Amino acid sequence: MVNTNALIQEALELVSMVGDGEAADGTLAASALALLNRGIATLNQDNYFATAQDRRDAQVTGELYFRKLEEGEVKEATIDMEPPEAIISVSRQVGIRFVPMRPSNDEEMDRYISQALPVAWTYSTREEVAPSGEERTVGILRVNGKGTATVRIYFNHVLKLRTLYDNIPVSPLYHDALLYTLADLLCTKYKLADYAADMARLKSVALSKIDVNTLSNRQMNNDIPDCGNYDDAYYDGLSGNGFSVG
Repeated sequence: MVNTNALIQEALELVSMVGDGEAADGTLAASALALLNRGIATLNQDNYFATAQDRRDAQVTGELYFRKLEEGEVKEATIDMEPPEAIISVSRQVGIRFVPMRPSNDEEMDRYISQALPVAWTYSTREEVAPSGEERTVGILRVNGKGTATVRIYFNHVLKLRTLYDNIPVSPLYHDALLYTLADLLCTKYKLADYAADMARLKSVALSKIDVNTLSNRQMNNDIPDCGNYDDAYYDGLSGNGFSVG
């Protein structure tokens, strides 16, 4: 557990914007809080601060949207939820199992629009105006097939933006990442050249620790086929998962 106010105070002391034990004034604390939330949003986007992994099953034909609908609002091809910052992976249902699809980008997919079932996907966000007149964020999952497919979408629950006196529910592993991310942003905003290089280096070290921990606990084995299963040739030939069948 990390206290937001204490974290801000520690970061300000690191770059000598306040003295040891000297409390930051309200204006400086508010500015640092805005920078901390900007840092959290960036780390969420890069999947550093996942508090849990979730998934949704849905049918998709071309595009599927994530948006938080207002009361009484109905939208086609929409999952009613706040859009994920990023999607980890998408799998297409083939029989009784889900086969990973290939992550792609819009330019590549525009060249290879399939008239059959999709094999690739990309994800982006944009802003739109809701019926109430308020702006909201919409997530867009795009697949490259014209046929309708059932897909399973995997994404992380992210760390929410904080207020000044929140306790942030993360383990000590993430304390340094938050601390040095904030210190690095303070150096950029206030042009603290004497501290900038050290804070950038310490931030990189802290984030690399998260990478190592994630790799140790979540092995990336999506692309490893089961060997010796007599169903493999049938499934691989049917699903377009990228494996060659000799």
